[in-house]
Amino acid sequence: MKVQFSIRKIGLFGKLGEDRKMGLDIGRLLYGIRTKYQISVNDICRGICGVSTYCMYENDEMIPDILSVNMFLDRMGFGILGLTAYISEKEVVYFKWKESTRACIRNENYKKLVMLLEHMPTGNVSLNKKIREQYAWFIKGIVAEKDTADLKKATECYEKALECTCGFLIKSQKIEGTFSVREIHIYAIYLNLLCKVNPKEKEEVISRFYQLMQYVNVHYVEEQQKVRIYPLLVCLWGNLVIEGKDTEGSFEIFEKTLELLRKQKSLYCLLEIMRLHILVGLKEKRDMSKEQEDIKILQSFFEEFGYQAQSQIYVPQANEIMLEHVGQYLSTERKKVNYTQEKISDGICSVESYSRIENGRKPTRNNYKALTEKIGTENRYYIELVNTGNIDALLLRREISYELFMEKNERLPELLEELKTVLGEKEVAKNRQYLEFVQVSIEENTGRKTWNQCCDMFRNILSYTMNEKEIGKKRHVYTMLEINLIDHISVCMAKDGKSEEAMHLIKAFLDDMDYMKTEKYYETFLAKLNYARWKSDRGNFDEAECIYREGIEQRIRRNKTELLDEYIGEYAYNKYLKNNINEKQDVKRYLLYALVLSRMYGTQRVYKTILQFLKKISFSPKSDVGATDEAELIKVYFPKFTVTSNNNKINKVLFFS
Repeated sequence: MKVQFSIRKIGLFGKLGEDRKMGLDIGRLLYGIRTKYQISVNDICRGICGVSTYCMYENDEMIPDILSVNMFLDRMGFGILGLTAYISEKEVVYFKWKESTRACIRNENYKKLVMLLEHMPTGNVSLNKKIREQYAWFIKGIVAEKDTADLKKATECYEKALECTCGFLIKSQKIEGTFSVREIHIYAIYLNLLCKVNPKEKEEVISRFYQLMQYVNVHYVEEQQKVRIYPLLVCLWGNLVIEGKDTEGSFEIFEKTLELLRKQKSLYCLLEIMRLHILVGLKEKRDMSKEQEDIKILQSFFEEFGYQAQSQIYVPQANEIMLEHVGQYLSTERKKVNYTQEKISDGICSVESYSRIENGRKPTRNNYKALTEKIGTENRYYIELVNTGNIDALLLRREISYELFMEKNERLPELLEELKTVLGEKEVAKNRQYLEFVQVSIEENTGRKTWNQCCDMFRNILSYTMNEKEIGKKRHVYTMLEINLIDHISVCMAKDGKSEEAMHLIKAFLDDMDYMKTEKYYETFLAKLNYARWKSDRGNFDEAECIYREGIEQRIRRNKTELLDEYIGEYAYNKYLKNNINEKQDVKRYLLYALVLSRMYGTQRVYKTILQFLKKISFSPKSDVGATDEAELIKVYFPKFTVTSNNNKINKVLFFS
């Protein structure tokens, strides 16, 4: 039955009712990366699945589970940032458990970690068993090493973890084949422990770490993938090298690693790399005074927000895949078209079976296809901002996203045209929403269109996949692109003088997200920042402070710096507006944190705004002190703030507007 519903527009995904498996063509993508970089099938699927099973994934005869997809792409050196997976309730439970184990390791709460191990979710037949077992053995190794100090048992646990998918690494003389971030992480922790147990192995371990560093540099396609493991390897290698006399070449390695962290906006092992960089620099008689000032400020920042630097080498990388409940997705789409469970399941499966799907069970591939066809919605497994299986197109998309975030508009038109060429006519039509979003974003950033015009264009683009009136009704599962569009619509509204309307839109959206209980990480980060600004501007300082603080802590937990400088700056500005005399020194301290992070990671616009505001509140008009740049401000009052604050009233405006 082919029915056109008024809540959708024809054109983006073709006619409603057709078979439309929206999203990444995983099979085509796997094949494209493998052939482009000449990786063997045996290397990719070794220890994960059989060759015949993997070939079925590439041929689109089977859909791989999310753990397998993660491992396949990881081994190929291709990151998954920006991917959304539609999974069952049981799979969601496993990922939540995994995130809880990360929190325990990060906070060095090993007693709770033991309890979590005892209650590890079982029965996830749809998730790769070997990958789950590997993670469990890794956690057991951490408990043995850090909680009970049983180094022999820890070594055995790490070895068993490696044996799940790459046991040959333990005895092999060369780093050959393909390895994921997780596998290299486990192996690095294992090598580090070997050096503790038997110091005579030190030179061999140093050599092994250096081989791993070279492997990551050569085999990992994207820097966003490289940054998830390379800093850890450099950190462990550097701590061993610096103990000896020969540190030749290490300064350049530390410097390049810091540059990688800056470019990819990562905090991963940052303080340790900075420390090693400074130590080697001083050893080579270099001037490291600026670097010493930076690390002093950042150490203070991390300590204040509960960052345990020593535990970071053990913390597994955070899940960067956005997760959606496939049952919740079907339920919301079914209700939009006023179908009962009986009506949607008729002729496809029993009502009881369908009810179990909405309550958490994963549908079979054929049933999922038939159900989505019946209600005229997209057949979603994995989706991205650009839905294709073309590796070159996805690499271009990520380059465009970086340029947009950094507010670099010069190359964007050229990159956009290149992306259209690579996609081809058919996939350009399929990805029309994203391509038009980028085009309007360019016009927004360059001021070619008014805020009102941009707002209308973004709204029109959003309407391709959802009705704006659905926002706030708790019955829509948002894509990352829809979230980006809502963010831009609200910003354009606010810039056009419609701040109340903008904030009502953001609040409705955030209410939906809270109701859906989904983790969108960075995609909701901007919305929450703007909402907190609105709260602060209206005098709700305590509510705004909670949102800012939570946002800062979340960024640190995930080792990310996107918008971190703005969150800290707004946190400081919110305290300033409270006009509490006891918090004046706090304001200056937080602004200094924001200033250093902005210089290292942010945009020039944000850096200049923070610097100007910090100078404005730090010196009275009659003061003899006239700091003109960041260096002078740091020398004047960090860590002791003794300069008189400027008591002149500052207009109550949005700090970064």
